[in-house]
Amino acid sequence: MGTYRSVTIGAATISHGNQKVGDCPNVSLLPVVSCPRGIPCAHSCYDVKACKLYPTVKAARRRNWVAAKKRPWEYFSGISNYLAKYQPRYFRWHVGGDILDQDYLDRMYGIADAFPDIAFLAFTKHHTLDFRARPANLNIVLSMWPGWGNRRKRLPRAWMQDGSETRIPESAIQCTGSCEDCGVCWHIKSGQDVWFHKH
Repeated sequence: MGTYRSVTIGAATISHGNQKVGDCPNVSLLPVVSCPRGIPCAHSCYDVKACKLYPTVKAARRRNWVAAKKRPWEYFSGISNYLAKYQPRYFRWHVGGDILDQDYLDRMYGIADAFPDIAFLAFTKHHTLDFRARPANLNIVLSMWPGWGNRRKRLPRAWMQDGSETRIPESAIQCTGSCEDCGVCWHIKSGQDVWFHKH
């Protein structure tokens, strides 16, 4: 996972130093418990493994999860204050965990609206949420797993390939494994796809 650094502002802990996303600031929640029920990746979640290996990662995820559930105004205010202070070019939602519900998503919209010069990215397995009010600077990508996922092309999709997925379009872009070197997911549009090997 590389060097782990974090900044806590209010009720939100913002992380840096993930090997995949590089130095892009990101906020995460506890994996599995913040995700939709019945997701196929729960039993082999890479972030569950990361939480076991790195106690500081798990502690940060837990703090954020508790705050997002019990004090969402403080959690999102902390994220807003961080963005106002550091003005990053990019911000990633949920390296670990997922969008909790529609209220959480609407608050993400509010953050994106308040910081139009920052590009935001989130992958989600919550395919039934209402994405119609999504600001242009917040890219949301639907996570797809073999035999599972919403196939409608209202949002871009990210397919997991473990050797059994047969639905990936031929035009899908293969993930390089390094967001810092690629960045395609930040700008991919509805009707486009990426795919990645199971990790």
